Amino acid sequence: MNNQYTLLAGSIPEKPFPMKPFAPVVLDFLAVLSHELRHHPIARTKPAWGALGFWLRPNHLKQLRRHLSPQEARLGRGLIFHIAPANMPTIFAYSLCISLLAGNGNIVRVSPRLAPAVAPICDVIHKIWQDDKFAALRRQNAIVTYGRDDELTGRFSQQCDGRIVWGGDKSIAEIRIFPLPPQGVELVFADRYSFAVFDCSSIQNGSDDELRAWAHRFYNDTYEADQNACSSPRFVFWLDERGSAFEAAQRRWWDAVAAEAKAYDLQPIKTSGKYTDAWEFAMTQPHLQSAAFRTNRLYVYTLSSLPPDITALSGSFGQFFQFPIRTLDEVLPFAVKKVQTVSTLGIDPAVLKQALVEAGAMGVDRVVPVGQALDMSVLWDGYNMLEALSRVIE
Repeated sequence: MNNQYTLLAGSIPEKPFPMKPFAPVVLDFLAVLSHELRHHPIARTKPAWGALGFWLRPNHLKQLRRHLSPQEARLGRGLIFHIAPANMPTIFAYSLCISLLAGNGNIVRVSPRLAPAVAPICDVIHKIWQDDKFAALRRQNAIVTYGRDDELTGRFSQQCDGRIVWGGDKSIAEIRIFPLPPQGVELVFADRYSFAVFDCSSIQNGSDDELRAWAHRFYNDTYEADQNACSSPRFVFWLDERGSAFEAAQRRWWDAVAAEAKAYDLQPIKTSGKYTDAWEFAMTQPHLQSAAFRTNRLYVYTLSSLPPDITALSGSFGQFFQFPIRTLDEVLPFAVKKVQTVSTLGIDPAVLKQALVEAGAMGVDRVVPVGQALDMSVLWDGYNMLEALSRVIE
């Protein structure tokens, strides 16, 4: 315990020592961490940690190598300072692991609000680093927690060779007042918005088993993160080419989602927040046609027309806006810079990707099938994180 921060794992690096990307000691550590996470009791109650363990399995990490050219001589940049978000518990660990793969030492700051929830995982990491074969990682990496402390954030920023900021636009602006060294690089992951595009005929013609599977994947994309993830869809465009399938398709779909949502831990504070949102939407959104409350776990707002900017239509804890369209081209004007992920069902992601490219879309960094919105990648918000966090020696 420092008078300014609490050390959750590792130790503050005294001097950066860059490694080659995918260094053997890093791969060995991540293999052990993968096993520990997948067999930890927390994985049964918090599946996101089991998913991280699965993501870190050796075979998957081998696939990630393709994002770096094998012909290039590369090293990590040195020391990376991470500022993790307070509303997504697993992000600090993904950020750390990706930076390790790129060849860096790290200081990862976890919010005090999040520290109790991630303490079991930090304990696992700390225990693994106590093994002598991971002594280098123990000396080169630290997970810390502290409250607002401008002096400490400024000091870590000055010491680092790169900084990663996960947070809202306001948080990023506040962090950017602390300068980096002249050659320091910065990756920022700001507020983003995501939506889905569903094909009405696919929902209508799918079997009951298929529908349950799709709804379960959608639940994982949304409810598992309280809809707080930037990649969680908040709006659904319904592709209804004939103009007659929307009502039946959306009814069948939301019935299936409501069944899945019974598993959601809806705490009283979340319920009151949803009520507040619902009243605010009713008073401030002239495009709102109707609201369907399928128990407190699922609110669905149907629009009579589309506003110029749908990114203002945002709720949490199981609130979704929807609107029917006749062609995919109607989605393209809403692919603005703030949009990160588009989830599809019954629509080939490659078709939509090509349409976005042809339209010169300013936004959308990912188009994925429903169920993959929260899948982490080293390609995120348009960055190749492995490339950005390492340097080439020509």
